[in-house]
Amino acid sequence: MTVDASVHTETVPIERELQPLGRVLEVHWREWTESGRCDFNIGDLILLREGAARLAPADVARLTLLTTSDAAALPHPDSRLSSWLPSAPAWRSGMGLDWRDGEEGAFVSTSYWLDPASGVVYFLSDADYDPAATPTASPS
Repeated sequence: MTVDASVHTETVPIERELQPLGRVLEVHWREWTESGRCDFNIGDLILLREGAARLAPADVARLTLLTTSDAAALPHPDSRLSSWLPSAPAWRSGMGLDWRDGEEGAFVSTSYWLDPASGVVYFLSDADYDPAATPTASPS
């Protein structure tokens, strides 16, 4: 299988997003920047990341308890991630699973959708963009 160069598998840059999930067996993700959605300073950028992570069974069971079957609408994942997303998911989400951290200038917010049958979590995060800390990001 050929992996798109813009899809990453390393975990170090996204440790904060992965931390609430527990033991991650495999992860594939991508990132890009966009203009700030609600910032008052024109020119501010938001770093967006989305990905698919396959979790250890014990963590799937733990996270399932934090979710409900009436999952929030899943955004349209980039097609480059489709190889790692389940083909017929029963997504679950919930406020207990979503994660936020930081303060102005270093804020990160992540939403997660869990498919218990496959053990896959789709995640989407946004963060204040710091070019020095995220050299892999590129403007959209």
